[in-house]
Parts: sequence; C-alpha cells; structure tokens
Amino acid sequence: MISLAMVGCSSASETPTLPAPVQALATKGITIKGPLPAPNGYRGFVGEYRGRALPVYLLPDGEHTVIGSLYDRAGNDLTSDALEAASAPVLDEATWTELGKTRYIAEGATHPKRIVYVFTDTECPYCHKLWAATQPLLAGGDVQVRHILVAVIAPQSPYRAAAILDAADPLATLQKHEQSFGHSTVAPAKTLAPATEAALVANGELMDKLGVQGTPATVYRDADGSIHMAGGMLPDAQLKAIFGPR
Repeated sequence: MISLAMVGCSSASETPTLPAPVQALATKGITIKGPLPAPNGYRGFVGEYRGRALPVYLLPDGEHTVIGSLYDRAGNDLTSDALEAASAPVLDEATWTELGKTRYIAEGATHPKRIVYVFTDTECPYCHKLWAATQPLLAGGDVQVRHILVAVIAPQSPYRAAAILDAADPLATLQKHEQSFGHSTVAPAKTLAPATEAALVANGELMDKLGVQGTPATVYRDADGSIHMAGGMLPDAQLKAIFGPR
C-alpha cells in the first residue's frame, strides 16, 4: 500500500497513518491505494474494492467519509478524471524490469532492437487475432514479442498454458496452438507442476498490478523510450507502429 502524507509535520522515522474514518473502510473490504486530489477542506483517497477503483473523501469535519463523485456548483465532475489519473498504473523502468522477470515465451527476433510484452490467455479469441496479425510483422523484423501467459478466461486456461510452458519447445507449441485455435491440437495438461502454477499466479498478479482488465494487453516502448500499454485487438496503424520495423 502506498503511504500517504499526513497534514502537518512529522519526522522521517514516523510512519504516516490514515485518518480513523478512512482506516475503518478496511472492515468493508476497501483498501486505500493512494491520494486523490480534492477540493479545499476535503481529503481524497483512491480506494479499491474487488479490483475496482473507488473515490473516497474525508469530509471537512474529519469524522466522516463518503464514496462517490463530487461536482461543483456548475455541475462539473471533479472526480472522474482525477480518479483515472491517480489510479493509473505506473509504467516505469521498475515495471519494465518486472516484466522481464516473468516466465514468458519469446517470439520474433533473437537479438531484438525492440521488445514487446503481451499478456495473453490461450483461450482468448482476441489474443489469437492479435497473434495472427503480428506474424507478418515479426517475420524478418527486429522485434521480439514476449508472451506472458495468464489464466483468466476459462477453466482450461491454466492447464493449456501449462502444456505450452512445460513443453520441450514452448514457442513451437504455442504456435501450434495458435495455428489450430478453436480446435487446438495442444491438449491441456492434466495437472499443474508447482513451479508452473506459481509462474501463472505471478503473471496474473502482475497483470492485476498493472490494472489490466482483460486480454490481450500489450506493453511496449515508444521511439523515445517511454512505456505504454494498450488493451485489446489493436488497429492496423498501431499494430505496425508497435510490432513492425522502424
């Protein structure tokens, strides 16, 4: 959980604490993730409930909280844009390093100039469409796609992912599955090896941490090195910009 700055001065050794009415929301299953801009007299917090971001406001009396959007006298929404910005995942070098530590399957260039990460589920039809659309772009190019398998779509997702990850040649097995998608010739594994199950869980946790709501999700660098994320099947122009040669 992100520490929140207290109003007033405190020593560096003190641990900031949340106001009691905000702390009490934990009993309702709400986790406080960080600060949220608020009008004068109010304090705002980003709450999370069952994976959904919630705006939490401590009222000026310091004794009560309210969950919901604030509007000014002209009817302008003061919450939606602020909540979206405050709850957006941080895509920085630490994130990129964390992606590189996942158990992924690399496809494309062996000595790439660019790397792209894709969260994918073996049972996801849009993941398959993205995979198929990238194949001509990867051929002979300088991009390496690192497929991070997750299990979120169907009961067989973790077992088919395990069959691919634990195969003698994971990339060839992934390609075999995609080439026969809908009638896959790669049978799901009957059991999950502990290390494989742990890898799938870790991949899923990272997906959640980055705020990914569904598969596929593509994480990539722009020409200037900044990190971005795009969800779903991508339009042709974006596909070429991310996966094609520059």
